[in-house]
Amino acid sequence: MAHPGPRRTSSCRAAVALFAVATFCGSALAGSINTDAALTPTAGRSILRLKYTYSEADARDPIVQINSSSVKATFVYGVRDDLALFLSVPYKNVQIDKVVPRFGRIEEAHDGVGDLTLMAKYRFWKDDPAPGTTARWAVIGGLNFPSGDRHFSSRGFNPILGTVFSWRRGRARVDADLIYQFNTGRGEFRHDTLRYDLAYSHRIFPAVYDLHSPVEFDAVAELNGRYRTDGSHEVFLAPGLQFITENWVVEVSVQLPVIQKLAGGAAATDYRLTLGLRLSW
Repeated sequence: MAHPGPRRTSSCRAAVALFAVATFCGSALAGSINTDAALTPTAGRSILRLKYTYSEADARDPIVQINSSSVKATFVYGVRDDLALFLSVPYKNVQIDKVVPRFGRIEEAHDGVGDLTLMAKYRFWKDDPAPGTTARWAVIGGLNFPSGDRHFSSRGFNPILGTVFSWRRGRARVDADLIYQFNTGRGEFRHDTLRYDLAYSHRIFPAVYDLHSPVEFDAVAELNGRYRTDGSHEVFLAPGLQFITENWVVEVSVQLPVIQKLAGGAAATDYRLTLGLRLSW
């Protein structure tokens, strides 16, 4: 039986690597919507992500209705193929309508800049066993630091540490993250936060992916969990859609609560809508 020579073996490996890069090229720009991904842009490449979020929440004692919206800009720069830096700046608006005994109805509105986040993501492991199948594993770390805003700043320097895993085979993609933030602020900002997410994405179009596919249309299902050390625990089910091209992505997601255990009479989120745009250059 003839054995493949070194040139043929090298060509096969190169083809697998090339297809793996092509498979994740759009995904590196896209990732999931609310779940982090173990993907980084190649060295010298940049991504700008704009994320608009609107949510409604309410509480009964006292009676409170809270409508919140925010726009978060995240800039990503690929230092190396396996290392990226992130800077996130959120702008927030909150409208509060509450009924207080003896005072009646009170309305408040606040807007300002929330705390900034500087992060690094290092992909320490990858595996491309076959064309169309690839996996990535990364660690992330950084610091959430105060904006100084009167209403939205924690006034604390909050370290962040976590890990992220991504896997793709054919039309399916799975992303998962586990991220812990050590909070050093005061009041409601003093409690640490554990974030855990799991996302499944299915490529609706095209049915067969090749290097010449100009666009990709994905359906996304996510489970997003948040736990705080004051005992609060929330889990959201989040269906979404993504339209992915080589240089930009548009996306939409709706988070619906499935578990809500809140401490201190905090307002419970009714739903959260997310619209996103990502640009790469």
